[in-house]
Amino acid sequence: MKIDKTKLSFLNQLASEVVILDKNLKIFWLNDSALNKGWVLNLNKKDNLITDQFSEETNGKLISLLKKTIHKNGAKTKRDFELTTSANTKRVIDLTVSWSTDFNCLILEILCVDNLNKIIDSTKTFSTQKIAANLARTLAHEVKNPLSGIRGSAQILEKKLNDDFSSKFLNIIINETDRLNSIVTKILTPPSKPNFGTFNIHSALEKVYALAEADEVEKVKLLRDYDPSIPEINGDENLFVQALLNIVKNAQQAIEGTENAFIEIKSRIEYGKPINGKIHQTICCIEIKDNGPGIPEDIHDQVFFPMVSVKENGSGLGLTIAQDIIRIHGGGIFFNSSPGNTVFAIHIPIKIENRESKIA
Repeated sequence: MKIDKTKLSFLNQLASEVVILDKNLKIFWLNDSALNKGWVLNLNKKDNLITDQFSEETNGKLISLLKKTIHKNGAKTKRDFELTTSANTKRVIDLTVSWSTDFNCLILEILCVDNLNKIIDSTKTFSTQKIAANLARTLAHEVKNPLSGIRGSAQILEKKLNDDFSSKFLNIIINETDRLNSIVTKILTPPSKPNFGTFNIHSALEKVYALAEADEVEKVKLLRDYDPSIPEINGDENLFVQALLNIVKNAQQAIEGTENAFIEIKSRIEYGKPINGKIHQTICCIEIKDNGPGIPEDIHDQVFFPMVSVKENGSGLGLTIAQDIIRIHGGGIFFNSSPGNTVFAIHIPIKIENRESKIA
């Protein structure tokens, strides 16, 4: 094989997995995405065949496809190709195999079908939520002027009517109008203008932890599980703390009264994940998990919409504001919820500087 491995490092910028084999189906090179998805390049092993990594069933179909491609000196694509590893884990992929006569090698490009589906779903969700947020802000703007008129009229009547009965209900009108006006103002006021810079994600998480702990919610354990290898993130630390704190406070309120209640704040590096319709090679994932009663299934599609809340007196703005802040940082919020297990995951892209391949 005539390829210089040092010249392949540009392929590490791809979110798709790239695997290069020689004509004997021995693995010659893997890009970072392939390594992160579990492909193994064992330079100390004499054969290091691609078939060492998969089950017999997968190997039968894979070898047939690879040999046909070599024989015809062309390219083949298989949609929804099922890969089952030797450890019996399964993935459904789109696989394109090409034979290079110039370099005497097979080039495999793998796209994870699950990721493609997530891109479609996240794009649809992003569009729907954006429409809902814009509609809420339009309605809020229209509501603000009548609220001023209602409050002013109630104040005039309060001066005219001096009996206790009238005063009681006029005070209710004024107080409730003020409360609605506060909610409307929050909807119309975007998050503060970000002050971008680099910050340590765990510095932000520790601030969130300290603020949540200061609330002293009875019988709720706060747990931490951090990955210290996460590099600094580009963003506004104060805004980021506000977003995370909104999610943690929601969890604290939801979990009250739960037996053995806990909230866990966890950080990890993940690879090849879609955010708002685009796959990112490396991301920081922050999970906030609780074992409370969960979010009712009938509002799962509306959780991030303004004015949607499971709390009796909730404004439904905490998660909306958190989502706006995370999107300012180029990230996204995702959640799964069932009784006893609710997880909000914040995904933030990590920009990795161009570097030489790990395997040179």
